[in-house]
Amino acid sequence: MIKSIKPYQTIGIVGISKNTGKTTTLNALIHHFHQERLGLTSIGLDGEVLDQVNFLPKPQIGVYTNMVIATTQACLDVSSATFHILEETPFLTALGRVFIVKIDKPGTVMIAGPTSNHEMNMLLAMMKKYVDRIFVDGALSRKTFSAMTELDGIVLATGAAFSPSMEETVAKTKQIIETFSYPKTALDIKSSYSIVIKNKDHLIVLENKSTESIYEALKVMSEDLEFIYIRGALTERILNLLIQLRIKNFKLICEDPSKFMISHQQADVFKKLNIDVEVLKPCPLILITVNPFRPTGDSYDEMTFIKRIKELTDIQVINVKDRW
Repeated sequence: MIKSIKPYQTIGIVGISKNTGKTTTLNALIHHFHQERLGLTSIGLDGEVLDQVNFLPKPQIGVYTNMVIATTQACLDVSSATFHILEETPFLTALGRVFIVKIDKPGTVMIAGPTSNHEMNMLLAMMKKYVDRIFVDGALSRKTFSAMTELDGIVLATGAAFSPSMEETVAKTKQIIETFSYPKTALDIKSSYSIVIKNKDHLIVLENKSTESIYEALKVMSEDLEFIYIRGALTERILNLLIQLRIKNFKLICEDPSKFMISHQQADVFKKLNIDVEVLKPCPLILITVNPFRPTGDSYDEMTFIKRIKELTDIQVINVKDRW
């Protein structure tokens, strides 16, 4: 049934907010693919019994024999699955060192991985010696999920927990779908620069992203602007500068889709200012799961919500509670 994932080797699983069904989605994917040589790790912590933010019960992560897991010593100490260590990594976290282990007997696990982009990419490269496919648990709200160099695709879990308003949740999901569809730029840009601004006659490189520096550079370069490259997050602060200066008709380039840290209420700014958005490293959205249940308050009408999400995209959409 999950026809959209098969071509992809390293897949990130993210939710638009807490309790939108991300862990349920991850468990379903693991169950579906566990007969492969399958790996699993996380950016941050997942698999705990209670959510560490709102203390609501969470589904634990179930793992199968022969799966390869990268997680910390503290997480291994409380996991019910049995395992043996394949490799001790150099990566240290608040929960201890990260180990790559192989599951000997099924059970549940907690997973936590490195906290930096560089280390996560190194860990994924290490895991590929042992597996053919890796699932990476992440979150759009964590800036560390910008570790996308090694990711081939994204699975998105959307759901009623995002907002009491279905319209708000649909709008946010639409923004994320559009963000992950931005094309790869044809321009040759050195990604080590913080800001690069080019108009017809001049090019300015900024070493920092202070509001004052960007504002002064944009005032000088706004005439016949060709492109702006921004390393790191495109924040609402930077977007507000573009709006304030009324800069239009140019190309905006970021490193990858996860860098667009703006609200869905501002997502139409690009169209209004005729800004073409491109990225250095595309990462396609390959599956969407929907969860109409809201743990605190009224849930959505299931059929209506699924229909609204399917109307947004040609990407495969699955009810998180369906049998996969």
